[in-house]
Amino acid sequence: VGAAAARVLTVAGGLPLLRGAEASAEPLGLPAGLVGPLIATPATGTVWPGRSTALLTFGGTYPGPTLRARRGDVFQLRLENRLAEPTNVHWHGLAVPAEADGYPTDLVQPGAARQYAFQIGERAGTYWYHPHPDRRTGAQVYGGMAGFLIVEDEDERALGLPGGEQDVALLLQDRRRSADGSLRYAPTPMDLMAGYLGDAALVNGTPDAELRVAATLHRLRLLNGSNARVFRVAFEDGRRFQVIAGDGGLLESPVAASELFLGPGERVELLVDLSRDPIGGSVRLASLPFSAGGMGPGMGMGGGASQGAAFSLLRLLVERPGPPGVRLPDRLAPFERLDPSRAEVRRRLVMEMRMPPFAGAFTINGRSFEAGRVDLRVERGALEVWEIVNASNEPHPFHVHATQFQVVRRSTGALGAHELGPKDTVLVWPGETVQIVLRFERHAGLYVLHCHNLEHEDAGMMLNLEVV
Repeated sequence: VGAAAARVLTVAGGLPLLRGAEASAEPLGLPAGLVGPLIATPATGTVWPGRSTALLTFGGTYPGPTLRARRGDVFQLRLENRLAEPTNVHWHGLAVPAEADGYPTDLVQPGAARQYAFQIGERAGTYWYHPHPDRRTGAQVYGGMAGFLIVEDEDERALGLPGGEQDVALLLQDRRRSADGSLRYAPTPMDLMAGYLGDAALVNGTPDAELRVAATLHRLRLLNGSNARVFRVAFEDGRRFQVIAGDGGLLESPVAASELFLGPGERVELLVDLSRDPIGGSVRLASLPFSAGGMGPGMGMGGGASQGAAFSLLRLLVERPGPPGVRLPDRLAPFERLDPSRAEVRRRLVMEMRMPPFAGAFTINGRSFEAGRVDLRVERGALEVWEIVNASNEPHPFHVHATQFQVVRRSTGALGAHELGPKDTVLVWPGETVQIVLRFERHAGLYVLHCHNLEHEDAGMMLNLEVV
């Protein structure tokens, strides 16, 4: 990852990864599928061993149930709100009609329900869903409201990629450990600056997670569903893996890598070969330390470990022989390459943070979010090039609704392996400019673009986008 060179820390003797205090491994939770309506409801669950935690959930579980759909299908789902506050659902990565997209003020009130119905036009890939209410997105996601939406199609099926137990969806999030086991969410002004950062990493809601696997090829679908945490994903032993997909589905060809940065909202699919690992051996998926501006690795002023701290994510324990490894195809799935030289419109979007931090001090092009005000108007079918500028000292994951885009270049270096295909979220480092090319084709209506650091988003780093 060329852009990583200035951020990677070199620490003599290595830097120990942050783990629970000699905590024993916990079996990884694997979300079940949905049966019946999707119910937004308070629930009680076990996040920290031996303690009960009050949660906000979709479907009564943390994470929410995994939803599955096929490309071309009409997706139908009923949302029932049993929370004490309004909520909604944003189908992150999908281009859906504006009335179904989860606009920040288009809410389902407590005791009410909404029926969603839209056609799945996206390529096979790892997408997700989460609430998107104005000024409450961070609190509801932190409370547990997030889940996978996995799209399948015939092109992907024909490749014979690992499936079943060898196809594992992993929701990466950080949380703050507390004496009473609660997921207390109370951002301070310092938390607004960096985002609400935790001191423990959870995978599918499980701290110190362990997954028992067979000695064969595995497909790992990684989703960074954190409020603000950036992960530098790698295996502790430095082994290489194959990146086969990003936010918007399969790449054209597999790309070998040994690490990558994953910002909030981003997804990546990896193939890791465990066929030569000894039975009884293990390998640990981790987030390695890095420097990200702000305070750098260590303990943050807001109460969590600061951006760039190291974490253990998941221990893969090889406990049994596996089936013969799947042969990885040289070619995966083609997609239309957009040519930035043919762009009809060019825009520049500058993300800034003013001091002291408060709601309204987080802006894009000098504006903070105001419902209903149209900030950008784009024409369906028009090819556009956007320059996304981070004029602050904190990283900003930039997310746009209603389409996928392609990353053209970074001002700081080469693209990451997972940035070589369609995307909906791109991490923009402090002082960096990222150029993207995009086209809105599916639906007209009012949408948003925003920083996917949820504290920044809730504090106003979001603009309205009208597709006409």
